[in-house]
Amino acid sequence: MNTNSWKMCVIDDVVAVIDGISKSVKWQEHDIQLAGTATDGEEGLKLIEEVSPDIIITDIRMPKLDGMTLTEQVKSRLPNSKIIFITGFTDFEYAQQALKLGAFDFLAKPFSLDEIVEAVLKAKNVLEKERREDLERLELEQKVKTSLPMLRQEYFQLVLHHRGGEENILERWDFLEIPLAKQHFMVMVLEMDDFAEKCEHIPIHQAELQRFSLQNIVEETISGYTTGIVFRETMNRFVAVFNENGQFDSLMLAEKCCQNIEQFTRFTVSIGLGLRVTMMNEIASSYEQAVAALSYHFYTGGNGVFGYHEVNTSEIRRPYCSADMEKELLYSIRSGNSHKASELFMRIFADFAGTDDMPDPEYFISFYYEMAYMMIRVLLEIVSHEDAAELVRSVRERNMSGITSLRKMQEKLLQLCWKICEMIERSRASEASVIIEESVRYIREHLHEELTVQNQARHVHLSGSYYANLFKKTMGLPFAQFVTQERMELAKKMLVEGHQVQEIAIATGYGDRRYFSEVFKKHIGITPSEFKLKYLPE
Repeated sequence: MNTNSWKMCVIDDVVAVIDGISKSVKWQEHDIQLAGTATDGEEGLKLIEEVSPDIIITDIRMPKLDGMTLTEQVKSRLPNSKIIFITGFTDFEYAQQALKLGAFDFLAKPFSLDEIVEAVLKAKNVLEKERREDLERLELEQKVKTSLPMLRQEYFQLVLHHRGGEENILERWDFLEIPLAKQHFMVMVLEMDDFAEKCEHIPIHQAELQRFSLQNIVEETISGYTTGIVFRETMNRFVAVFNENGQFDSLMLAEKCCQNIEQFTRFTVSIGLGLRVTMMNEIASSYEQAVAALSYHFYTGGNGVFGYHEVNTSEIRRPYCSADMEKELLYSIRSGNSHKASELFMRIFADFAGTDDMPDPEYFISFYYEMAYMMIRVLLEIVSHEDAAELVRSVRERNMSGITSLRKMQEKLLQLCWKICEMIERSRASEASVIIEESVRYIREHLHEELTVQNQARHVHLSGSYYANLFKKTMGLPFAQFVTQERMELAKKMLVEGHQVQEIAIATGYGDRRYFSEVFKKHIGITPSEFKLKYLPE
């Protein structure tokens, strides 16, 4: 016998009818099990209660309990069972009423076995269809149940970011079986400190395990005080929504979460805590407050809790960078003086630290942008766009990357300042090298002429003092000393080649033979004649 077969009972006060239906058809071939028969309504009801049949064939008029009453009794106990009535022609209207009560079908007497089989198989097909639909529904319900955490997370993303009507929120709240009470909420936003840096060199599965551990710790910590739901919002940020009833200190609960995470994981977290709200459609307000409070970890670097009540100040003094200091800073950067520029930045940072007020962190982020773009403008005035392209792009696209605290913002500004000063200094050095190379070439080609700092500076379009300093910095010795050295080298070469001293004096710009000889001896240590005798063959 197929264990999945359908059970059937036959109830009629005529034994011949029962025998004809139960014994003349091989019901097992149709996966139908004959579970029992009865000859009156009361006996039939008792049988039905014992075996819980799927299909019931019964006469509409029987002793002790008629078909109408039987139908009502059966449908209250076995709502999915299929009742097939067999009835006389005169009971047609009676049978119609039974159908309205939930009977599946009826056959008028006299009927054939084929009609009985057809009606039973029709009922069986309906039962099989209903079973498939029930299985599909159960499977779907199981999938929904399995997906509830994700569905709840998606739902809370909407609740946190979009204020809706109380009725709309409540409808889905019940469907998703949210475990929270429907009044008195607080939102806590947790962000893993320096997550990107700490996870840079560990496998993805380890980072995922750390996230799972963090969420589990927060859930367990909250459950010790109240009912809450915790879900991941971004790669390094979690949100907790919990009921606040005044029976515990919410700030203390947040501190406890912070401490437990530090104790049991390799991470620390920054936590922002919103204010208590009463209704479900106000949860978004508490979330916004929690995010605002979280942003104030910009001042501390993390591993702590900020409540919105601590940072919700409307009028506070903003740190100020004076116009004179800003000008001085730009002059230092323009000259490539990284030491001076760093010193000025440190003075600005010290002024910031000199106030106890904490303006909205967006103020300092705006300050970072302002300073960064100001330095970039100076850079582009001196360095070609092509050479500066990579640094400019890094500022425009990633200039807030990794800036999670005031200290890191200051470090990044200093690093940017150093890079820009270095590029400007390198560019000026390259430019100076070209200028001095041209000047040196001119000097070597005009040693016979009068050569002074002033006329050479005019030649390369620079001031005399700037040219003199630039020449010394590039060549490693003063202009006049370099000219004398070059003239002495030319003189030695010409002496070795056999030129006359007077000829050499003119070629080296001294003109007078006696004056040339004095300068030569002063720098070489011997007279031109002695040098010539020393190197020429006898």
